[in-house]
Amino acid sequence: MSDQGLLREMSVALLAELGARRMYRRLARSERDRELAELLLGFEAEENVQVRTLSGLIVDLGGTPKASSLRRNLLADSLALTTRLGMRRMVLRICAQAEDQRARWYMHFGEVLLDLGRRAEAQICSQLALTKRRHALALQAWVDN
Repeated sequence: MSDQGLLREMSVALLAELGARRMYRRLARSERDRELAELLLGFEAEENVQVRTLSGLIVDLGGTPKASSLRRNLLADSLALTTRLGMRRMVLRICAQAEDQRARWYMHFGEVLLDLGRRAEAQICSQLALTKRRHALALQAWVDN
């Protein structure tokens, strides 16, 4: 994969992170279960780190990261609103699946970066993947119970 191809894929991941950050903020505000609301607020804080880290990685690789996405914001807002229709479990399942998908993306990015001889950047992607995997597992526990 070329550097430009990797940057395009990372840009898509960044948009997903921006949407996740907004989603967790919205869900935490509307959530009546205090324990889940605190978990989601923690995720929002970690999403801030994910966005900064991924943006920095994109810059280091010669790209220009987006700061926001109207489409992702609207999607996050719409999905968060469905929890008011009694669809909390469905929304949490979607979030868990999205987190798991992004974990796989970051592992893929890490493999590509290793192939390009960029070990430090690959390690950053591994850390991003671990955060996503932890989020997916925590959300799945809420879906299952």
